[in-house]
Amino acid sequence: MWKSELLELVKTFNHPAWGITHFERIYELSIQLASMKKIDIDKDSLFAAAYLHDIGAFEPYNKKGEDHTDIAVKESEDILLSMNFPEEKIALVKDMIKSHMFYAKPSDHLESIIFHDADTLDFLGTIGITRLLAIVGNEDWTPDLKNAIKLIQKFYNELPAKLITLEAKKICEERKSEMEDFLKNLSQQTDNFNLL
Repeated sequence: MWKSELLELVKTFNHPAWGITHFERIYELSIQLASMKKIDIDKDSLFAAAYLHDIGAFEPYNKKGEDHTDIAVKESEDILLSMNFPEEKIALVKDMIKSHMFYAKPSDHLESIIFHDADTLDFLGTIGITRLLAIVGNEDWTPDLKNAIKLIQKFYNELPAKLITLEAKKICEERKSEMEDFLKNLSQQTDNFNLL
């Protein structure tokens, strides 16, 4: 019951980089990482975190000057309690949300580590490139195409080191290769990015 209520709550959170399709990818990728590690994880807490971790970027939750992660951590408890989500699992949901971004350090909870890696992987590879290009001119991260390409290069260089699990690092190898090919081809076709 709570899952359908949660999906109903977030169904309008459409955004090309961090909307409902991103939530679903992070959930599925977290499940994949856990399966690769051959470990059991709390799928209920994972589902809740996946669909709530970016709500701070959306109306009516977003607040100017506040980090979307902090908002999501604050709001998630009341949201989940209102849906009769198991109260004893809320702390783990908040822990996963708190450290989901690539620049955050997750706690020792396996769910938080896997969730962090899944969210970081979604900034890499073809999907990572697609997400950043989709927000050109619409978000501070990517005011124009040249800045988007610089951010793609930065993520290519820096994000693999942010991954924690060997399983995520394995997936990252293919995603880095995809980014490498894209950047090489784009550079050749734009006079080393000068003709973007």
